[in-house]
Amino acid sequence: MRILIATGIYPPDIGGPATMLGALAKSLEENGLEIRILTYSDIVSKDEEKIFRVGRGHYLRYFLKMLRLSKWAEVVYVTDTYSVGYFAYLIKKITGKKYILRFAGNGAWETAVNKGWINDYILDFQDKTYPKKIEKMKKRIKKIMVNADKIIAVCNFLRELAVKIGASREKIKVIYNSIDFAKKEGYRIGLRERFGKNAKIMIYSGRLVPWKGIDAVIKIMPKLINKLGNVNFLVLGDGPEEKNLKSQASNLKIDRNVHFLGRISHDEIISYLQESDLFVLNTNYEGLSHAILEAMKAGVPIITTKVGGNPEIIEDNKDGLLVSYNNKEELFEAAVKILTNDDFKRSLVANAREKLEKFNWEQNVKETIKVIKETFL
Repeated sequence: MRILIATGIYPPDIGGPATMLGALAKSLEENGLEIRILTYSDIVSKDEEKIFRVGRGHYLRYFLKMLRLSKWAEVVYVTDTYSVGYFAYLIKKITGKKYILRFAGNGAWETAVNKGWINDYILDFQDKTYPKKIEKMKKRIKKIMVNADKIIAVCNFLRELAVKIGASREKIKVIYNSIDFAKKEGYRIGLRERFGKNAKIMIYSGRLVPWKGIDAVIKIMPKLINKLGNVNFLVLGDGPEEKNLKSQASNLKIDRNVHFLGRISHDEIISYLQESDLFVLNTNYEGLSHAILEAMKAGVPIITTKVGGNPEIIEDNKDGLLVSYNNKEELFEAAVKILTNDDFKRSLVANAREKLEKFNWEQNVKETIKVIKETFL
């Protein structure tokens, strides 16, 4: 079978989704499938043997390249619900080529929130009526979902969202993300030497976007410092909220305790996680978070929210702690509970590592191949 993977990110792009796609392509080839990859990229050079890179923002060039490669492919596997997904929809209309959609998030909702047009919850987004520019994006997403031959949702929450958007439940398969293909351990960073032997180190890893709720974590920092002393919050990643978050830390006079480290490599992320005391993801929306899985693997206890796919990974008070989104009192109490109780911390870490067995890479690949084969029926 000849498969074209059409995506917006791919190694050497960093982050869990890009790393996973690289591993998926390799695993599919090892199972006898022929693979070509088309991706947006900051690195644009001559076409590689199996990887075709188009500069970010060059949508027409990407579409024409995708159209040409789709003639080689027997099925197209697309990984987003915006430009790449829409191109797959158009190509199907033109040529009849089947496509599989990997559904890991709603691009229309994310765009509207990032631009400051809305602040509604992702499920409410489907029920409300908005100005034309937003409704146009919603209609595009629905076209992509409804016309996909198969949909791979990364969690049960997103399967239900896909149905809410208009997709047929029968063509949706839930395949959880996995990270156990990444065998590397991190290297020593030396955070204790940097911040002090008795320092408490909290960490966030991901995009700096409004719905991740990083601002609420920063807001509880003065109270944590007052109660526990030397508390530091490491923010790994970049995004549109970076300037606002830095300004907030400055206004609260906690610049020395909140550290913005920018976008760093996957190996570095694992290294920072392994030396931290607490991973915090105060998010208003999540599919099946690579960041949570990486924290579980690294052995750092987790606080996250009761939204999206998070409760499918974390059982409250067993694998981690679940709090309400942006509830600063719950965030504070949860952080204190973990940072002051080593036995509880060890219990969370042990249970989380055991839970990771559920998110198995071998099973991920096996189920993905099954969906690809079913697309031919």
